[in-house]
Amino acid sequence: MAPPIPAIHFGRIASGNVVMKSGEYRDRHSREEGVIAFEMEAAGIWSRMACIVMKGVCDYADSHKNKRFQKYAAATAAACARAVLEELPAVSSGQQSSSGLKEECGE
Repeated sequence: MAPPIPAIHFGRIASGNVVMKSGEYRDRHSREEGVIAFEMEAAGIWSRMACIVMKGVCDYADSHKNKRFQKYAAATAAACARAVLEELPAVSSGQQSSSGLKEECGE
């Protein structure tokens, strides 16, 4: 059997400070808000600076949580981040502030 091929999904990620354990809650917010994933870390970062969130998904955000796919998810997210960074032009230190990034992103 061939190994699975990772896929990249673009969409709305919900971020909060509690672990998602309810499949019903997950499905309702996914349907009503167009959320494709739930996570717990990005909101704390985003509140301080504009950023791109790249996550490796390792469970279904329900009561059947396990750690079986965590290393695989982390490795695929790291590979994706590296590929994105390799496409960005090099910028000298201090050349652009985070406020400049926010302006470019329409913030």
